[in-house]
Formats: sequence, C-alpha cells, structure tokens
Amino acid sequence: MEQTEGVKTLLGDPKKAIIKLSIPMIIAMSVHTIYNLVDALWVSGLGADALAAVGFVYPLFFMALALATGLGVGAGSALSRNIGAKNKEGANAVTSHAFVLMFITVIIFTIPLFFFAEPIFEIIGAGPVVGPLATIYGQIIFAGSIFMFLNYIINAILRGEGDAKRAMYAMVFGAILNIILDPIFIYSFGLGVAGAAYATVLSFSLSSIIMLYWLVVKKDTFVSLNLKNFSFNRKIVVDIFQVGIPSALMQLSMAITMLIINGIIVQGKRMG
Repeated sequence: MEQTEGVKTLLGDPKKAIIKLSIPMIIAMSVHTIYNLVDALWVSGLGADALAAVGFVYPLFFMALALATGLGVGAGSALSRNIGAKNKEGANAVTSHAFVLMFITVIIFTIPLFFFAEPIFEIIGAGPVVGPLATIYGQIIFAGSIFMFLNYIINAILRGEGDAKRAMYAMVFGAILNIILDPIFIYSFGLGVAGAAYATVLSFSLSSIIMLYWLVVKKDTFVSLNLKNFSFNRKIVVDIFQVGIPSALMQLSMAITMLIINGIIVQGKRMG
C-alpha cells in the first residue's frame, strides 16, 4: 500500500500524530466561524435592517454547517479506520459514499430553503423590511451551499488521511478571500447584502475547487474518487452515520437555540 506523508503520520507514533494533526485542524475549523462574522461586520455599514437580515439567515446557515460537519466527521472517521486497517479499497469506497451522501443532503436541504425562503423568514419574524433582505441574502447562500458542503467533505477526507495541513491552507485561503471580497461586492459593486452572500459563496467555491483539483485532477491524495458503477454499501453508510449523526445533532441544537433566541427577541420588540 503506497503511503502519502499524511498516511505515514497516521500510522506512525500516536503522540506525534496527535500533535502534528490537531493544530492545523483547530485552526481550520476556527477559520470557518469567520465567514458570517466578516459578513456581519461589513453589512453593518448598510444599516441595522441589513445586519438583522444576516442575523436571521445565520441560524439556517449554521444548520447547513452542522449537516456538512456531521457528514464530514463521519466520513473522516470511517476513512481513517480503513487506512488504519490498511484497506485502501475500503477508504476509496468511503470517499465515494461521502460524495454521494453529500449531494443527496444538499438537494434535501437546499431546495425547500431556497424556494420557501420568504415564508420561512416571515414565520421566524423577520418582518416586512428585514424579510426581503434576509430572503435575498439567504437564497444566494442556500443556492451556493453545494460549495460549502463540498468544502467540508473534501476537507474531512484530507484530514482523514492525515493531510490536515493542506486542508487548513485551503480553508484559510477561503476565509481571507472572503474578507477581501466582501467590501468589494457590498460597496464597490453596490450589491448590498447580496454582495456579502456572493462573496461568501465565491470564497467557498474557490477553496473547494482547489481541494477538488488535488483529489480529482492532480491525484496526489492517498484516496481516489471514482463514482463510476457506484452502488450503496449499507455497512459504509452506517459507519458514516454512526459517527456523523451525533456530531450533526449537537451542532443542530445550537442552530435551533439561535432560532429560538431570535424569536424571543422579535417577540420582545413587538410587545415593547
């Protein structure tokens, strides 16, 4: 079994592997919290209504992150276990399953949120002024969620095979690009809240394309992606979901809490 540097790290001394892999992982995951924070900071210059619109979208955006993270954690865990067992064929199968499950999840998540964004924001109390702004911002984010999911899945695959440093580079690149593009799209192009959403989607997409290039074109990763003649393997799906679902539920609970807090604030303002 030909090994990359990352796989050698995984199969080597556990203490060294933890130290070598944990720091890039921590940095990479921390970086993703920057996206919405940066959007909020730049959008605040457009006024309170624009900032409130981003605030209403954030819990739903966080739900997408929860699903993507859960699927990524489950896939990364299954991938690492196959690599530990020196089962490259099994690791490749996990990679293929992760991509197919990702596309299914994106379809289930994106379609209802995109087409029913306006009534959803009405239900959660966005109001007649903030609601349209939240709908504009949200629909762009939801339409581009495929890139966010892709970003998380490929990142999890890279981490799963011990290539945490390169995964970190891709995430940091996306976050920095978002910081640069936000003011350009919002103010220079005059796109307002829509500009913030476009900058976020574009940043995610370029970061994803870089990692997809490593996996599919350059092929310098340990695992390979091949969706030809794909068929579901129940054991692999269970392996991914057993670890991924608890992780997703934990973060989904945080997103639901945000929605509840938003609702309480809205009701408080109406009563006041």
